[in-house]
Amino acid sequence: MSAEEPRHEAQPDDAVALRSLLAGGLPLLVASLTEHGRAPQLHAALVDAGLEQLPSFIGHDLPRGARVGFQLDTRELRLVDEREDTLLRAPREGLDTGWVTAAKRLKGTMVVVLSGGHPEPDLAPRALAGTVDERARAGQALGAIVGVVEDRPSLPLVF
Repeated sequence: MSAEEPRHEAQPDDAVALRSLLAGGLPLLVASLTEHGRAPQLHAALVDAGLEQLPSFIGHDLPRGARVGFQLDTRELRLVDEREDTLLRAPREGLDTGWVTAAKRLKGTMVVVLSGGHPEPDLAPRALAGTVDERARAGQALGAIVGVVEDRPSLPLVF
């Protein structure tokens, strides 16, 4: 993680906040939800897509097999379901460059979705992991390992 880690900072009334970082050299995306806007529908869609309730985070392997994944292009990151309907969008420039590199290399990322509000945006990675673990133990965390693909712009074919 870089010293000046990019992130999507949440306003108090935002429905979703994202933070991308490296945890032990592995890509981790933490999304936090409030009860406002479309957040409850997003939470329900993620449960339906196979993100599982986490009993804990630290020392716990995240499940695989969720039917969602991330698509990354030059402008944004999109979380899409198996029908390729977009569930969530975030500008690419707000993503940690180490996260982007690792997620592309591994073709996947750990994703954790927290309910109960947003963690402090400036938490150090270790403190964020502790917060995620506390929320998981309180029944407020969904998670999975999901795929990440990069959409590369293609040139039109000329005959």
